[in-house]
Amino acid sequence: MRIAIATELFYPHIGGTELRLLEMAKRLVRRGHVVHIFTVRYDSRHPKEEEKDGIRIHRYADNTGYVTSSGLRSIRGVLTYALSTMIRAAAADFDVWYFSQWPMIHSLLSKTLVSPLVQEWCEVWYRKIVPFEKAMSRATRHHVAVSELIKRRMVEFLRIRSEDIVTIHSGVDLALFGGSNWEKKWGKIVYVGRMTPHKRLDILLNAYRLAKAAAPEIELHLAGSGPTLPSISREASKLNGVHVHGYISEDAKVKLLRSSWLFAMPSEREGLPHGPLEAMAAGTPVLTVNYADNGTVDICKEGNGIVTSPEPQAIALAIRRMLREEGEWKQMSVRARHFAERFNWNRSVDDLETYLTSVVEK
Repeated sequence: MRIAIATELFYPHIGGTELRLLEMAKRLVRRGHVVHIFTVRYDSRHPKEEEKDGIRIHRYADNTGYVTSSGLRSIRGVLTYALSTMIRAAAADFDVWYFSQWPMIHSLLSKTLVSPLVQEWCEVWYRKIVPFEKAMSRATRHHVAVSELIKRRMVEFLRIRSEDIVTIHSGVDLALFGGSNWEKKWGKIVYVGRMTPHKRLDILLNAYRLAKAAAPEIELHLAGSGPTLPSISREASKLNGVHVHGYISEDAKVKLLRSSWLFAMPSEREGLPHGPLEAMAAGTPVLTVNYADNGTVDICKEGNGIVTSPEPQAIALAIRRMLREEGEWKQMSVRARHFAERFNWNRSVDDLETYLTSVVEK
């Protein structure tokens, strides 16, 4: 198949959607498919045309300020990308187009120009039916949800028929994070991911401050980049034992997760969060909070993690309890690893390849 993927951000930008699409695209190429990526050129240093792992990357809609300092998208950048994608979609010849969810307008403008169009959904925003989401849900009958939680919300809030949605999970490189030579450091709490307001790292820092007063042995590591990195760094500098790493390499991330004791994810909203799955692959239980739109809760229901209310005091109490309960932590660690073993990149690409083939043949 000749497959076109439209996604606002892509390699070398790091995020859950970018990683998912990169891993799936390169495996599709290895299976003999032709894959082209259509994306924003958000950095003038990046080439307009590039090949990576056999994937042909087209960068256009040049906009160095595409992601603003607040973490939102530039309105001008979104419109330029959407219009440019529409033009390319009209002129290109592919067997199928696969559109990532954001910024939505690119799907709406291109829906009448390409067929078949497959729409991926990573979240149903804040559980509210915004006009763009509802309109996008009617753009095609071919929908991919990244998790069962997202599928349920697509059916409930967007009224998409269940039979028009297929769930295709992301995968985890189990060999990379697994093994028997983990060097876990008791009390080492880790967060790896984007630093944006909805991740609620402010709550995590306050919880850490409370827990640290009663458990001086704990430490907190925050890794990732994003608009709130400067403010998080300032607040973290006031606390002992907090390490803000900023962007880290893949090797550094693996080492950090393999040595971690708990992975913290206090986010308000997630689809299928990749960081917690990687942590589980490294035998690290996940501590998360029960926001209604936080998909991390869905993957922490099998004794492989802790779900608490989103208040610093509740999170601090959970941390202190796990410090006392070494036996319980060990059981959680084993269950976390077993849970992560369900998420295999090759299995995910099997599902995607089968689904895209069925769409093309209809």
